[in-house]
Amino acid sequence: MAEKRGYGIGLQTFKDFIEREAVYVDKTAYVYKLAQAKGKHFFLSRPRRFGKSLLISTLTAYFEGKKELFRGLAIDQMETEWKEYPVIRLDLSNGKYYEFEQVHSILGKLLEEYEHRWGITDIPDPYRYGERLTTIIKTAYRQTGREVVILVDEYDAPMLDSIANPELQDRIRERVRDLFSPLKAQSQYLRFVFLTGISKFSQMSVFSELNNLRILTFDPEYEGICGITEEELMTQLKPDIEWLSKSISKYLPSTYDGTVAELKRWYDGYHFSRQMTDIYNPWSLFYAFDTGWIDNYWFATGTPSSLIQMLKVKQLNLSELENVEAELEVFDAPTERINDPIPALYQSGYLTIKAYNPINHRFTLGFPNQEVYRGFARCLYQYYCEDYVGSHNQMSIAFGDLRFKKITFEQFIGALQKWYAGIPYSITNKNRNEQFFQSLFYSLMAGVGADVHAEDQTSDGRMDISLKLPDAIYIIEFKYDKTANEAIEQVKEKKYAVRFAADPRPVYAVGLNISSDHRTIDSYEVTRL
Repeated sequence: MAEKRGYGIGLQTFKDFIEREAVYVDKTAYVYKLAQAKGKHFFLSRPRRFGKSLLISTLTAYFEGKKELFRGLAIDQMETEWKEYPVIRLDLSNGKYYEFEQVHSILGKLLEEYEHRWGITDIPDPYRYGERLTTIIKTAYRQTGREVVILVDEYDAPMLDSIANPELQDRIRERVRDLFSPLKAQSQYLRFVFLTGISKFSQMSVFSELNNLRILTFDPEYEGICGITEEELMTQLKPDIEWLSKSISKYLPSTYDGTVAELKRWYDGYHFSRQMTDIYNPWSLFYAFDTGWIDNYWFATGTPSSLIQMLKVKQLNLSELENVEAELEVFDAPTERINDPIPALYQSGYLTIKAYNPINHRFTLGFPNQEVYRGFARCLYQYYCEDYVGSHNQMSIAFGDLRFKKITFEQFIGALQKWYAGIPYSITNKNRNEQFFQSLFYSLMAGVGADVHAEDQTSDGRMDISLKLPDAIYIIEFKYDKTANEAIEQVKEKKYAVRFAADPRPVYAVGLNISSDHRTIDSYEVTRL
């Protein structure tokens, strides 16, 4: 019988994972391969909560020669020398950079730790971070006789914290660039340099002349260096799947294969190269194992408010993000100023690679899984209606009643009428158009877990919304200050139902007309096609 293991939720260091005997998915073969690579300078970006800090701490333990921590792991059979190097680890996420004064407080303390370690007391100008780091590197090299390893965690934290204030961000970026200036200038004293972050800032703006970085972000060799691959899930974490399945079965019918399918639906779907290796979100996966329940965990750890605000300004809606075609240069663009949502959403983990066409070198981006899709929809709904505190839970209950046949579709529309009517005038008065009400409904339905799609393309146009229930499919067409009958006629004329011809479920056309006077549904029709 499978037993629950310890998952180290909240642990940040490799040493803690090993000493506390928490479940550790072995990434040490990647560590060895990276350490033995020909280059010196490497950069990797991954979304938050994907194990970047754990990777940095694993590299720290390896370069500090702590062989005892690696017993029984893959690297134990690969490394024979276990040399000890002086390691400088700079975690730039140790603080918030909302004011310029905080920069010196945070960066200064990071450098003070190593100045104290190496006995450096002569610091002419504490604000010249590059000079201070240069002194630390040369002193460590001179005292140990070994090249220095520099590991930078969350290099972009200062710029991301100040993203809403371009002037502040520019000043902070200058300080960070000064800090990183020795990484190339002092290369003769360095054994290995590794930087991680969430987003990509241009090398000229942050790394100055450090133009020899090897970017691992889209490298197929290192696609699985962070996160959990499907192979790792099905081998190293098989006992945990068995435990989770047993836990779920207390409340719902559950099998091992069914649990695997649900884990894949909720947490899989991330791809970081053309190779399309399936990567699972490690934070959510281990939270599910720890709690014994599959739910939304990753999205709850942070709200991308700046991205949501940008979507509103750009007037993009959720449906436009489902299948975005782009070349690599588009979604891997530097984010000096986030004025295009696609690079920011991809680099943050809200979009991922869904397909690659080698003929035209184009990628298709979309939401990676159910967790991100539902979480983003709920967040987008909240920002559409930031002044409206009610009714999301009410509509979730109404949809559940519809799904389990406790109410009819007409009664569901009645609940929808009340929901629209409750939205404050201050919101609807700024959005007097069909698309707003359609987008709001779509975000709401996606957020409550409905099988809903927007702008589904047919041979003769695009339908507004398709909503699939276990026993029926509804094609929903919105009109603004027109009539519900006009919406029904459009569904019939455009033959939208042809798209579902192979589906045995009955198909219904739903016409909804929004009144500008009442800012809600003033008429509707439901017709079987």
